[in-house]
Amino acid sequence: MPYNYEPGKVTHVNDAGAVDSEIQFLPPQGERAFQIISAYFTPGTNTQKIQNTMMQMVMDSMRASLWSVIDKVDGKPYRMQGNNPESGFDVGGLIQYIYNHIYGVSFPINVQKQWQTVDAVTVDTAMPGDLVFWGTELLITNAGVYLGGGRYITVDLLGDGVVIQPISSTWLPDFVGSLR
Repeated sequence: MPYNYEPGKVTHVNDAGAVDSEIQFLPPQGERAFQIISAYFTPGTNTQKIQNTMMQMVMDSMRASLWSVIDKVDGKPYRMQGNNPESGFDVGGLIQYIYNHIYGVSFPINVQKQWQTVDAVTVDTAMPGDLVFWGTELLITNAGVYLGGGRYITVDLLGDGVVIQPISSTWLPDFVGSLR
């Protein structure tokens, strides 16, 4: 296999068996953001593809911690402008907390700004960790983090807290955003 992932490092091996590209990184931890420590890529015909694949592997490794963060927030109460498990969450605060702890990015708390931060992908290509939005780009009425298997986590104001809900075939997200 030409790619190798180990915690904190992704490498690409050329046909001669030598490492020709490497990314070393610190994954997010607590409030510390994800950091690339070093990266090098040997110039070649597939350099861009190699870079994209390696960064996808890094992002996938961070996405793997999604469930440990979900366990910390599931069932927490609703709190207007809340963004931590101790006091509760609103939708924007929940998404901010999840993204800051999984991806190590400084993610905004405002749902409209969150939409502007991610790249649009089609609903049928949604992956765990992607954001799902209902409404329009100008007026988002609901949002959450897609968990896979047709489920997402959000804040239910009527249920008074953070819940995991199924995406209904009659109420599909209007758009999906991703950091991929």
